[in-house]
Amino acid sequence: MAQFGQLFVSVANIIIAVILGVVASYIGVWLFTKSTRHLDDWGEVRRGNVGMGIVMGSIIVGIALILKPAVDLPLTGEIANPFLVLVGEMAGIVLGLFLAMSAIVFSLGVFDRLVGDIDELSELQRGNTSVAVIMAAVVLAVSYLISGAVASIIRWFTTFLGT
Repeated sequence: MAQFGQLFVSVANIIIAVILGVVASYIGVWLFTKSTRHLDDWGEVRRGNVGMGIVMGSIIVGIALILKPAVDLPLTGEIANPFLVLVGEMAGIVLGLFLAMSAIVFSLGVFDRLVGDIDELSELQRGNTSVAVIMAAVVLAVSYLISGAVASIIRWFTTFLGT
């Protein structure tokens, strides 16, 4: 019976990863566009602004890096309640998305303050790909660095729920 539980959770993981991955990516990009109040981010993308595409793409990849532990739960031993595993996974994804976007927006804000003499958003609007690559690198570096902490939090959720 434990093997059936593992199979159920594995198949559910695929479905959750696809659906919530797309939804989390959309929410992440939407939140980014809200934080760039004076820019029409999607308008810039439609105009072919490669820089904006690089930054928005890095946010999607960054979110995936951070949320990967939520859909990468180890399935060893007996699973007492596969439903609780999925609840823990979804709680981890919600918390991970919140932490991901908070960290990304915060890190870009801190980076902007540290650089000071460059208005990154204006440069993005002008299509400055050099600035876009640097911003994307900040997003990906922070995402990579916090993914371990998010994995620990997700493990706590699954342990707490008795899986």
